[in-house]
Amino acid sequence: MSIIKKTRTFSEYKKKLESLPSNTRRAKLGAIKKFEIFCKSQHNVSVEDLCSELLGMKKQNEEEYIDTLYDILQECINELSKTVNANSLRTLFTNIRSYIYYFGIKTDSQDVKQLLVFPRVKHEEKYPLKHSELFKIVQDQVRNPVRQALYLACSSSGMRIGEALQIRKSDLEFKERIQINIKPEYTKTQTGRSVFVSKECQAVLETYLEELEGDETVFYKGVCQSTMTKVSSEDVRLSECITRLKLDMKYSSSGRYKISSHSFRAFFFTQAVRKHGENYAHRLTGHGGYLMQYDRMNDDEKLKMYIELESELVVFDTSKQNLEIEKLRVQPNEIITISTCKSRNGDFKKVTTKRQNVIA
Repeated sequence: MSIIKKTRTFSEYKKKLESLPSNTRRAKLGAIKKFEIFCKSQHNVSVEDLCSELLGMKKQNEEEYIDTLYDILQECINELSKTVNANSLRTLFTNIRSYIYYFGIKTDSQDVKQLLVFPRVKHEEKYPLKHSELFKIVQDQVRNPVRQALYLACSSSGMRIGEALQIRKSDLEFKERIQINIKPEYTKTQTGRSVFVSKECQAVLETYLEELEGDETVFYKGVCQSTMTKVSSEDVRLSECITRLKLDMKYSSSGRYKISSHSFRAFFFTQAVRKHGENYAHRLTGHGGYLMQYDRMNDDEKLKMYIELESELVVFDTSKQNLEIEKLRVQPNEIITISTCKSRNGDFKKVTTKRQNVIA
């Protein structure tokens, strides 16, 4: 019996990653590149050669192998912490562990916890995007309807900006509100879902939607095909916008802007949680909420709940007023009248009368 042993190399490992989502693959390859630079600069070896040396050491002296391995990993953590924030560093290290595991260097979770020291992650309270700030940002893009629609879509639907930038005209379904059917390949989790956008967003979309073909992107005007490049470009445009509006506050721990493209998604999530609870908010934003697999909701139910929520998502005062009037038309108020009349035995009693206050 012949057993062919395949040599493990970076090229072979890279092939293993081809089935992963592009963002995940990019993160893993980025971590490998940083570790490769560290190994070359600090020890003058490639990652493959380092792993080979460590495996040779393991055969001769297990204790020396453990000490050397974790000394090198700690050295790597210290070096990377100079340029990588504490939160990202842990994710980066996880990807490095996965890569060296491929070459036979196995790290135990308990050893990592006991033998390695990571910088403490600083948790600053996240800044909540205010309605007034969202209004200014949206209003600032009045001469760019595609970008204005993008901001309104993300803040009224909970889509990630990377998802929104991939939406095509053929993904839209016209109902009482525009329904967007997000394909699995557009999402971070590879899970499709449907969301709705507000009437405000629809009004902006209608100014240019007829000009688009079915396969053209709705919230992006350009020829770039890379979603990552599109997101980076839009992040730059948003940074310019908030600087222009003097809304460019930054977190002291990371130096990042408090208002970013993720703020639109967080704005929707906050309003949705307050109105309908976490399960609904998680469902619309593409998260896995508590017992989500058992809580199933059809499109009509989601739309009904969305319309109830919509007035909390809109930017302009006139939109909010129009939605409130629409609700009154759909759900007329009951006017309760209390009167007093005389009964047969001569006693007086109160009579309650209900009638519908129908708005024409």
